[in-house]
Amino acid sequence: MTTSSPEASAPDLDQPLRLHPLTYLDEGEEVTVGRADIDSYGLFPPDGAALLRRLETGESPNAAARWYTEQYSEQVNMLEFIEVLEELELLVKAGEDVAVRTGPVRWQRLGRAVYSPVAWVLYGLLVAAAIAAMIRTPVLVPHYQNLFFTHGSLVALTLGIFLGQAPWILLHEVAHALAGRRLGLNSTLAISRRFYYVVFETALDGLVTVPRRKRYLPMLAGMILDVLVVSALTLGAYALHGSGGTPGLIGRLMLSMAFTVILRIAWQFYFFLRTDLYFLAITVLGCNDLQATARLVLRNRLMRVLRRPDKMVDPSTFRDRDRQVANWYSWLMMAGYVVLTVIVLTTAIPSGIKVTEMALHKLGSHLSPLNAADVFTFLVLNFFEPVIAGYLAYRAWRSRRRSRSLTPSASSAAAPTA
Repeated sequence: MTTSSPEASAPDLDQPLRLHPLTYLDEGEEVTVGRADIDSYGLFPPDGAALLRRLETGESPNAAARWYTEQYSEQVNMLEFIEVLEELELLVKAGEDVAVRTGPVRWQRLGRAVYSPVAWVLYGLLVAAAIAAMIRTPVLVPHYQNLFFTHGSLVALTLGIFLGQAPWILLHEVAHALAGRRLGLNSTLAISRRFYYVVFETALDGLVTVPRRKRYLPMLAGMILDVLVVSALTLGAYALHGSGGTPGLIGRLMLSMAFTVILRIAWQFYFFLRTDLYFLAITVLGCNDLQATARLVLRNRLMRVLRRPDKMVDPSTFRDRDRQVANWYSWLMMAGYVVLTVIVLTTAIPSGIKVTEMALHKLGSHLSPLNAADVFTFLVLNFFEPVIAGYLAYRAWRSRRRSRSLTPSASSAAAPTA
């Protein structure tokens, strides 16, 4: 924790503090406390949460400190404690209104309907029907050749694959958001990256105040939606298949989109990229910020090899459970990044060079406005993702540089994303 600057006016510790309405989730060794209206949360030890509850009832900081000393036989620095509350924006500032608890969040009723018992029965019937269709018509079984739904135009093929993913990616995130809204949580959508992948993500910060058993559905909702999309597209292709059992162009496009969705389901198993299954795993394992801890564990190992103990991070600052899991997870994370780096060097870069050569050859063989537009569209669709990923990485790097001189006084609980 940091101490107040001399210029800062110290609060009157004999006067009650004004706090916004707070939520509490007691999980034994830690209590998650925060504001649901702005999704600001922090982890407190049980005694710290108890002290905060005394302040919330209207006791002055000095009175609460005396109670704390009587209860735990220890002194508490109330100025530092108040700084933590200010950092988490739990205190009502001068001229600020107290947050008002409102009714159900928007779309909460829709979220409850989408995940109602009746809906689950319908989902089960949809998946069963798709499996039956695959058994009856084996050509519907997903395979990589489904990607090549047309051989007429390379750009049309790329557009079909690229644009065909957009609505299903959006629905994937909507599924996460509705599962959170069902619990009364707010959610936000954003564009982010995982290594060199560009991803859309739904922030469900409020999940940290929900009992663990209720967090699983919001985390898995996107993958469940993906399975339903594959099933629906398969049934659509089945309905459009010709008399010879071969789907027409629209049917083949549906199977192509279904296969790309399957690839995205497989991508969720890249735990080290903070995917949906990563957040599910850390919830089951009882971790808070496993990724950050694993990186620091790897850093300490490297500094130990380089004989730079002065650059090592004190392991006592890690959460016990995060440290225990990070001891083995850090190796998995490092191996995953090594594999992806090898794929970049041996597959992605050579493929990008080959694609560029093909496009330039086509442009050189027949120079015309239409052909130039065709080649340009093809190159943009193939290279926009690594360009955006690079831009996001650069922006994150600049943000880290700006924040290096700042010393945080409190760490918020890790915010789950999907």
